[in-house]
Amino acid sequence: MANRSWIILLITLLLAASTAWGAPAPGAGAVHKDRSSLPITVTADQLKADNKGKQAVFTGRVVARQDDVTIYCDRLEVYYGPSGDQVDKIVANGTVRIVQADRIGTGGHAVYESKPGRITLTGTPRVTQGADSITGTVITYYLDEDRSEVQGGANARVEAVIHPRAGSIKPRK
Repeated sequence: MANRSWIILLITLLLAASTAWGAPAPGAGAVHKDRSSLPITVTADQLKADNKGKQAVFTGRVVARQDDVTIYCDRLEVYYGPSGDQVDKIVANGTVRIVQADRIGTGGHAVYESKPGRITLTGTPRVTQGADSITGTVITYYLDEDRSEVQGGANARVEAVIHPRAGSIKPRK
């Protein structure tokens, strides 16, 4: 059961990161899709689980798949809460790429914190959907509040590239 919980939260990472600039998923009515009964496949070169320390670490070409979402990274760390059956935090490191249909979130580091419902993507974060994209130094999405923040830095400003859809802009009269 704990394995399903953490992968569902990882999938939420994709959904949140890919909607960071407010574009809804194609055909999706809600951000939170119930995937609990869908099969999950996680592959990696190595897994180290520490039940006493309430941590599991997948390393080496990590790929986590469930339904239409795939998460790629070099290292995936799962931290469980005090009871050991709830995920407290998930950390993905090294060439993080989260894919769902035409939406892709990338960065060097991603953290999902369950209590505040916050996902933070850093390490040259970028979220794209089709031709649209947003970049900054930190992309943060608050799941429970359906809001996001994109921060720039000293050497990089926030940049959004949005291509109007055909028929979405009406001429002025």
